[in-house]
Amino acid sequence: MAAKKRVHVKNRARMKLSEVDGDMKIGKGATLIAEKKTIVVHGKIKNKGGFKCKGNLEVLSIESEKGNVKIFGDLKVKREVESGKKLVVTGSLEAEDVSAGMSVIVKKDVKADKISAGFQVDLRGNAEVDSISAGSRVLLTSGKVGKASAGMSVITKKDVELEKVSAGMLVKLLGNAKVGKVSAGMSVKSRKEAEIDVASAGMNVKLFGKTKARKVSAGMKIKAMNTLEFGELSSGMSTILKKDAIGETASAGLRIHGKSNLIFSGSASAGFGISARKKLEAEKLSAGKNIKAKFIKAETINVAKRGWLIGIVQAESVVLGERARARNLYVTNLEMRERSKARNVFAENITVEDYARLSGKVEYTGSLNTEPKARIWAKPKKVKELPVPKF
Repeated sequence: MAAKKRVHVKNRARMKLSEVDGDMKIGKGATLIAEKKTIVVHGKIKNKGGFKCKGNLEVLSIESEKGNVKIFGDLKVKREVESGKKLVVTGSLEAEDVSAGMSVIVKKDVKADKISAGFQVDLRGNAEVDSISAGSRVLLTSGKVGKASAGMSVITKKDVELEKVSAGMLVKLLGNAKVGKVSAGMSVKSRKEAEIDVASAGMNVKLFGKTKARKVSAGMKIKAMNTLEFGELSSGMSTILKKDAIGETASAGLRIHGKSNLIFSGSASAGFGISARKKLEAEKLSAGKNIKAKFIKAETINVAKRGWLIGIVQAESVVLGERARARNLYVTNLEMRERSKARNVFAENITVEDYARLSGKVEYTGSLNTEPKARIWAKPKKVKELPVPKF
């Protein structure tokens, strides 16, 4: 049936169509059936109570109140689509503006400027969308999206590019991801390779694949399971890096721990400890208790009161706080506060305060300054050249 004028479809009626020149008014629960795979409507569709279309549908705009719109095929809309409850498209979707009171579900590819839903947006094909928002969750399979936001969660399944993504609770990137800014009230998780400008979470950031990130912050914990290149890391409690990590700066309220090599071009600081299984390198290291690695290299190392510096250490300056302990130091300047202990020291200049203890093998090329009650349990030897540690 080819229609050349305004068409009215009654409630729960079934009508076969191929083309409509004007607008359509569709009754509650009506079904449109395409005669030649596609129905072309040159005007607007208005509906109250929802409707179905079996076949592809091309239309100027759709406005449906208090019901579901179900398209069993492709939907191509020049302007906007509005559904009071659900919009379900089994094929692909093209539109400027898409909105639904509850859900937008599209099973194939999507091209749109804006998609919004009161509950969820579920896009199962490739998506090219400027903005997506949902009251509860956004599910993306793949594609390029400008901004995605949800009250609870945003989950991506395959490769995606996102300029900005935010969720009240969780953002989960299951495929490869390239993201500008990602934020979540609780957790951000990335399963495969990711390139992120800024990631922030109220509780945890977990990175399972190889990751490059300019800035990562978490209220509690940052955890990277694979190699990580970063600019800045900041966590309220701990940062755990299971493979090689190379970056600029890091700070943690409790500890920073690397299970391989940790390389910082700037500073690293932690309220309790900084450690690495292999090499730990930074411009400046400071911790409330322990600094530990097989090899430690830095410009400046500050060991807090009662702290430990454990490993073979090469540094420009090391300051041992009161009652702090260290050994195997290859440094330019060493300052030992009261009651601190150092063993096996090779330095240009050494300063030892009262009750601090210097023992083991001690060599220096410049000066050895000791206060009257300093405990020198070694035979310091002034030499022309200091040994170099083998890392």
